[in-house]
Amino acid sequence: MAKVNFRTNVLLKNIIGKDLITDDNVAVLELVKNSFDAGSKDANIIFRDVITNKTPQEYKKSNNSKFILRDTGSGMSEYDLINKWLNIAYSEKKTKKHEFNRNLAGNKGVGRFSCDRLGKSLVLYTKKAGNPLLKLSIDWTRFEKIDDIKKNIQDVDFELIEISSSQYIQETGLKAFRSGTTLFIDNLRDIWDFDKIKSLKRQLERFINPNQNFESEAFDITIDAKEFEEFEEDFPESEKINGTIKNRIFSELNFKATYINSVISADGSLITTKLTDRGKEIFTLVEHNPYNLLKNIEINIYYLNPYSKAYFRRQTGIRSKEFGSIFLFINGFRIPPYGDDGNDWLGMEIRKGQGYNRFLGTREVIGRIEINEVEFDDENENFFIISNRSGVDNNKHFEQLTKNDTPYGYYFKTFRRLERFVVEGIKWDSSKIPESEIEKKVLNDSKWNESKEEFKEDNLTRNKRVISVIEKIINVKSDDVISLLINNELVTELAEQQAQKVKSEIDSIVGQLANKTLTSEQISQIISELNVSKKEVEGFPSQESGIEELKLEQEKLRLELQEKYEQTKKLEEERKKLKAELELEKQKNTYLLTSKRTLSEDAKGLIHNVKQTSKKSKQNAQSLYNSFIEENVKKSSALKNLSTIIYNSDKALKISNLITRANFKANSDYQDVNIIRFIEQYLDLYNVMFEDNNIAFSIENNVDSFWKRISILDISLVFDDLISNSIKARAENVRIITSLDEEGNLIIIFSDDGTGLAENFINKPDVIFELGVTTTDGSGIGLNYVKNTLSKMQGKIKFIGNNVNLKGASFELRISKAYN
Repeated sequence: MAKVNFRTNVLLKNIIGKDLITDDNVAVLELVKNSFDAGSKDANIIFRDVITNKTPQEYKKSNNSKFILRDTGSGMSEYDLINKWLNIAYSEKKTKKHEFNRNLAGNKGVGRFSCDRLGKSLVLYTKKAGNPLLKLSIDWTRFEKIDDIKKNIQDVDFELIEISSSQYIQETGLKAFRSGTTLFIDNLRDIWDFDKIKSLKRQLERFINPNQNFESEAFDITIDAKEFEEFEEDFPESEKINGTIKNRIFSELNFKATYINSVISADGSLITTKLTDRGKEIFTLVEHNPYNLLKNIEINIYYLNPYSKAYFRRQTGIRSKEFGSIFLFINGFRIPPYGDDGNDWLGMEIRKGQGYNRFLGTREVIGRIEINEVEFDDENENFFIISNRSGVDNNKHFEQLTKNDTPYGYYFKTFRRLERFVVEGIKWDSSKIPESEIEKKVLNDSKWNESKEEFKEDNLTRNKRVISVIEKIINVKSDDVISLLINNELVTELAEQQAQKVKSEIDSIVGQLANKTLTSEQISQIISELNVSKKEVEGFPSQESGIEELKLEQEKLRLELQEKYEQTKKLEEERKKLKAELELEKQKNTYLLTSKRTLSEDAKGLIHNVKQTSKKSKQNAQSLYNSFIEENVKKSSALKNLSTIIYNSDKALKISNLITRANFKANSDYQDVNIIRFIEQYLDLYNVMFEDNNIAFSIENNVDSFWKRISILDISLVFDDLISNSIKARAENVRIITSLDEEGNLIIIFSDDGTGLAENFINKPDVIFELGVTTTDGSGIGLNYVKNTLSKMQGKIKFIGNNVNLKGASFELRISKAYN
């Protein structure tokens, strides 16, 4: 058998060209990296004839659009062009890591096929110093229409010629150059409108690490799209596509954000981590590096509170979310798509979903991971970029960098320190106003500065907590620590602020003691505030800013306040006791103020005569009423007239008992009455008013008060009639229970231990409230009067049975909560 070998079919071009690199922006980035690696000081990107009225289908078939990339780097000789550039997959950068004072960016040897991704044809102009200007023309479509198993990629040949500088100027419309390369890509595969070019600009802004050391060999990227200059004339600078690409975002955020910086040394032995907050260093930690595969790596992560996000938009013209999150840079160049909006390559969003208020996500942070002087030897499993430029191979190095569970990789070890600081130290920098309102204020106020920021906590409270949680934030074993430096100036500054606050509090308390009479409650509150102030200074060293003297002054003031509190409390209790005694005496007779013992002999005689007259009047009227009952002559009219006589006689009798006790001008006057208190007082005085009765009363109040605008006389006669019926039923005890129903109406249960309601009324109890119906051998007027009187005060009465609370009859009185 013969020896065999691989063949390179012509369709290989598609596999390593437009089918491999599927993103136009990534293709442009690859070409820019080649310009950088060639030592050029600039890379000029030029668009021509990209504005079109053609449909996307028509555009892809044939168009005159052009993409030009021009640099002034080292250029290529004929040998370089034939043996290196046209040699598929060859890259001398695999062994050459550093040139032109730069770390080289490319290494796979496939970046040249980015030209195929962008357009159907390429004209390459290149010149090396001291060599002729070369022109190479490539029609990529010549590789795409061949379906021949025998046709190899090297069977397709192109024309390489020497041209003059004047011919170059004539063909390209560009200036001549001493050395460098121009890629003239024609018949672009996609439409490059304003938004697409703007997207490219955003990618280029993130492309070069702002910390890369280009001071000795500057490198500028510019976009020239003259067709859009008039369109973008009134746009802010950040929204224009023409001009030099700038990336100053991270360095300009240092004084507006909380951020953490961590560096693994070039030899891989140490990790140095520095946490900075609002421009002030909090701590610097140096520890042993536990990641044996990682060296010469730097991480910068910025926490953006609502104000920082607003500053970001004012500075860049876009929201931080749209800019991206954590980018990855290798040897100074960004690796897409890591960090793009929506790309959660580190798993931060998944983690945040497990504890929204405990973890930071991609919307709260931006930053970068910088890997420098990377070895591109695949056998050593170092960081290396996948051929299609879609990221980095997920090998052991990558795992040590990005692992997001225990034991955490280097990024999350750093990230979690910042996260603890934000969550537990500065409490997310909670602002007083919504984030959307903050953005409006910052963007619309041309004079806005950081002094106008409003937070829920003052700086002193916030920074004291920061100092107190540093150990928890660092979270490192003592054996791993080489050195830890906490910012002593910050501690001193906090002590001075605390001292000023305490001094102000002491002065305020002294002023209150001198200028006003304080209650014990107010003094207690001051003591409580003073105790809080004492605890606040306990954590500070005594030698700091006169803290020890303030502690002594606080204790002296506390003792003075305690003594004053005890004196004031004693005086208040004595006043309260006297007031309670006076109130009790007043409450006893709110409605019935005088007692029999306070009447003169003349007054007693007058009252006696009124009572006797009323009794005789009532007896005579009763006798007349009974005689009419026995005759059947205009019975209803006679009953009505005689009931009025009896009622007035009874009323006169009641006036004689109440007139000297009531706290009103006339008993018939309506006034606001607390019915609960009135019942208590009325029962207390009943046996005094009616000396010939000796009935015992008990009351169970489940209601503190129930106010109603009624007549004292009316409510007195209601209870007098009910008690009179109880006495006629030979009751010795009356029990009254008060409560409220669900609607808030007053319920009064009146019960006695008399003979109860007769059997002939049990099944039809409502009849007992009709005029002329008697249950006690009386006139049949009392319960009818009670019903009518209660009606005037929005009340009702009903019989609820015998043996309910006591063995006798029980009635329910319901008075509406509605105010008359």
